[in-house]
Amino acid sequence: PCGQALLAGSASIHHALRCGARLAEALGLTRPDWELAADTLAQAIGLHCAADDASERFLDKARYSMDWYYPVLGGALTAAAGRARLARRWDDFVVPGLGIRCVDDHPWVTGAETCELALALLRLGDRRRAIQLIADMQHLRDATGAYHSGYVYPDDEFWPIERSSWTSAAVILAVDALDPTSASAAVFAALG
Repeated sequence: PCGQALLAGSASIHHALRCGARLAEALGLTRPDWELAADTLAQAIGLHCAADDASERFLDKARYSMDWYYPVLGGALTAAAGRARLARRWDDFVVPGLGIRCVDDHPWVTGAETCELALALLRLGDRRRAIQLIADMQHLRDATGAYHSGYVYPDDEFWPIERSSWTSAAVILAVDALDPTSASAAVFAALG
């Protein structure tokens, strides 16, 4: 139903549809229905982000950083719209030297979200800030090389008490995307 969609999830589906269409093309196949679905999602996401308010299209999850940067990460916005979107809430989510907040009303930074924002910045051609964010979240790395999921900075405590595989995976994706010669870097190619 209208108004029950998740913005971050829809942006991720948009990206998956675009990647799927590219894979099909590489196999000599066409998937116009996938392209049409991606175009439709991009239009809905773009209209929502341009209004920058809780609309009937998506559930209001604006307090979560993922809703802020996923439309950029998933490629649903143009580069100009993506830059404007990230600029509007940069200070709400980015904690210099630590990473980004998972939610705007808690003093808690998370490694996976920080690396995903770095990927979104790479899509915008903002390599300098992407590198800085990846460097900022290195305080989450422990002596074994694993990454803590998050850090509550007023308490100087890692939380939750876990070293999640998805945090490590996000670090690997972000660092790999910094290398333009990496075959997987094209998955998060710059927006036009």
